[in-house]
Amino acid sequence: MKKNLALVFVGLAGIFWASSGVAVQDFFAHSEKSAMELTNIRMCTAGAILILVAARRKNFFISLGILKRHPRLWLDVIIYGVIGVMFMQFTYFQAISIGGAAATTVITYACPAMVVAWESFYHKRLPRRGEVIAVILAISGVFLLVTGGNPTKLLVPLGCVVWSLLSGAAFAFSAIFPKHLFAKKIDPYFLTGVGMFIGGLTTFALIDEKNWLPFFESGVLFDVSWIIIFGTVAAFLSFNAGLKFLTPEEASITATTEPAASVIISRIIFGTAFGVIESLGIILVLVAIVMPSVVKR
Repeated sequence: MKKNLALVFVGLAGIFWASSGVAVQDFFAHSEKSAMELTNIRMCTAGAILILVAARRKNFFISLGILKRHPRLWLDVIIYGVIGVMFMQFTYFQAISIGGAAATTVITYACPAMVVAWESFYHKRLPRRGEVIAVILAISGVFLLVTGGNPTKLLVPLGCVVWSLLSGAAFAFSAIFPKHLFAKKIDPYFLTGVGMFIGGLTTFALIDEKNWLPFFESGVLFDVSWIIIFGTVAAFLSFNAGLKFLTPEEASITATTEPAASVIISRIIFGTAFGVIESLGIILVLVAIVMPSVVKR
């Protein structure tokens, strides 16, 4: 029963993240604010909320104690918050502002290829069969989505492709880098909240107009609220809650809900449609996400 409920939680997290991307697309359609400014308010407010939630757990203070005994680890927390979380959010928003939520989310999920490449290099081993298949499927899927099978033209703006791939790289980094922190018993809830808040604070140095009032205007308030509350706080809490009872392989399978949900929601709200070839590309990316788990089993 716990495992079934955990699958629901993790799958729900993917849907929340997907709906967040759609809300971002709608936000940019009604606001002149930049991707970095949206990153600023999202990470600062959501990070503060997640810290308050994490502080209710004793592991939060255990994590503080570990960092007090090993202050050098604070540098790793900062690196995770800035290079991992902040850069991932900014590039994702920037890509959506150019090419829309559906294409951005699918391209970003080609990141397993980057993870496979890094893990193989780091551990000085050849990729496993499932990993090789996943890389081929992911690359092929993104190619079909972006070009429609014709390499001489782009159906998705080049800027969207580049920013999406950068977001995928940051996503891969944020998944790999904190493993040594978890090994030292740093609480994932603590790291998510603190890392997000620290990353949000750094964005103040990267924006000119430090004014949050435009985010509370009637035309965008619902979008901003959804991005922060459901697309960030609820999504991370739901994902972490489910992850406790799932293996990494089971969690990766439910991760397909985000790109799939993004395509469906974008179709319903914005009428975003893909042709047969592009749809095949999306399917290949979804299969690539679960392939290592399937082959392993």
